[in-house]
Parts: sequence; structure tokens; C-alpha cells
Amino acid sequence: MALARYPDHYFGTCRDTTTDTLFVMRVPGSALDADVTAMAADQLAVKVQFADAAGSRAQLLAFASRIRADTETWRAKGVVIESVTLAIDGAGVVVDTPQWQSAEAEIKATYGPLVAEVR
Repeated sequence: MALARYPDHYFGTCRDTTTDTLFVMRVPGSALDADVTAMAADQLAVKVQFADAAGSRAQLLAFASRIRADTETWRAKGVVIESVTLAIDGAGVVVDTPQWQSAEAEIKATYGPLVAEVR
């Protein structure tokens, strides 16, 4: 439901089975919270908590693709981008490079705050 009805807000979910808590990661500002809360009301054992995400899953996937498209530009600068993945908590993207120590500041300056981590 969340991905289909709220593609610009929904990032993902995870569940803590020890507390029966469903964590919904999303960009605030839609009716998603109300819809999920209403759906969960029928599930007495499930608690719902919301966590802010830097972007929706679709937005962050597009952002990661943009960085991947620039790999040759980075290679020309001596930086090998090995992978670009979504941070599991919705904080942004993670850029993996062996040159992370020397390239982190430039990568973050180039792409901005949606780069959650350079490692």
C-alpha cells in the first residue's frame, strides 16, 4: 500500500520482532502516517513507529543512479566508485570507494546531504 499510494514519501519498513514494532521510514508530509496507523489499529499486537527518511525509495534510487553515472568522471580524478547503495535507515546513499578518506569531502560537496556516508 505505502509504495503504491505514496511513492514520493515511502522509503521502507523494518520490524523489531522482540517488541512487535513496525518501523516505517518515510518523508514526512503526507497521509501515509494516518493510513498506516489506521491499518495497524486492527493488529493489536503490532506497534508502529515512524522515522524520517532523507528521501523516498524512488528518489534515493534515482540519486544513486546519478552518482553511478559519474563513475568515469571520478575515475579520471583517481577515485574509484565501487558501489552506491541506499542507507538501510533511509538517511541517503552510501558511496563505497577505496579512496574514501581523500575523496569524502569532495563527494559530499558535489552531491550534497543525500550522501549519508562515504566509506
